[in-house]
Amino acid sequence: MDTVLFNFHDVLMLLTAFECLLFAVLLTATKNNNNLSNWLLVAFLFCHFLIPMHELTFWGKQFRIWLLELSPDVFFLFSHAYFLDGPLIYFFVRALLYKDFRLKKVHAWHLLPLAIYAVHMLQSFYLQDYATKSWLIESQHIAYSSPHLYFEALGRFLRVGYVLWCFSLVFNYRRQLQQERANLRTSEVAWLKLMLVSFLVIFGWDSALLSIKLYGLLTSNFNLELLNVVGLSSYYLNFTAINILIFLRFTSFAAVPTVNETPIFEAKEEKLYLVDNEIMLQLEQLMTVQKFYANPDITLDKLAEAAGYPAKKVSLTIKQCFQLNFYEYVNSHRIKAAKLLLADHGPQTKSITDIYFAVGFNSKSVFNTFFKRMEGMTPSQFRDQNGVNPAAKPAASNIVEES
Repeated sequence: MDTVLFNFHDVLMLLTAFECLLFAVLLTATKNNNNLSNWLLVAFLFCHFLIPMHELTFWGKQFRIWLLELSPDVFFLFSHAYFLDGPLIYFFVRALLYKDFRLKKVHAWHLLPLAIYAVHMLQSFYLQDYATKSWLIESQHIAYSSPHLYFEALGRFLRVGYVLWCFSLVFNYRRQLQQERANLRTSEVAWLKLMLVSFLVIFGWDSALLSIKLYGLLTSNFNLELLNVVGLSSYYLNFTAINILIFLRFTSFAAVPTVNETPIFEAKEEKLYLVDNEIMLQLEQLMTVQKFYANPDITLDKLAEAAGYPAKKVSLTIKQCFQLNFYEYVNSHRIKAAKLLLADHGPQTKSITDIYFAVGFNSKSVFNTFFKRMEGMTPSQFRDQNGVNPAAKPAASNIVEES
């Protein structure tokens, strides 16, 4: 048999669909399968199983022949996934970052574009007679017709909007994290940013493809060669993005510390709140006497529990009394303690690595950055300026320090 049933592009799309389906099945079997973010990721992957299958059924010549023999009504069923993966990745990110996020009835409005598209497809395709539907598929006329192109463009542009919305979630998450945690690692959300960038690229590429089609519709001159190049390129980009997601899921997802989505307090509460001196004194006692800052896992909730006051009142007190957020407040005490250790001229002089661990930091880069922000110099420069002779340090602590 000399007939080639599939070209390389078809095989790539089949491989992408298979990976997404297999990964989704594997996730349902993980120990965290009751986690909302996990189920949202499963649904997102299932959408990305349906999307390449839609592309294959409509643009793959052999698939199109087979399905037309079965029924033209099979076509475009999977295309609805283009209106679902945007909301799903948005809700996945929210559920991943915020521990108090729950799906609510009000979130159903995100399905409105999908419902509008479904009504459009019902009127323009599924309610047509058999001969008309077959002709629309065989000639591919529907792919270049109005208003179908407008609806396709709506779906593609919405996906880009949802990814950009996800970036705003990550930005707000970082701000919220500083209200509740003292130790922040850039790597905690670096993988998430990489994942979002990869999908922003593929969604943006698909949007560019639809923009070219819309231009062709307006000018009545479709550049089929350009459309073919851009369309095929999107298959490879999608395959790459999916593999990045799979890699990150098994290497980095568990590292994300969750926070409350609802802010600890509103701006108006800060203006109305009257400082409680007892809370302020209790916090300072915990920090200066009990050295609560030295706990690397300190959080706002833990500090509030130790102080015996609600977390909101503790956060408001820190904000009003010291003009700092929780992250800045704890780390300012850590820097004060680090300065004393750095200025120590005794025989027990510690290395800078020992010092930043001793005061509660778990990252040297964060320690150096925060120290320089407060003191205008690095810890090494501070130590040199205060006359500590590095040669006097014990051999066990003789570590080359990075400034």
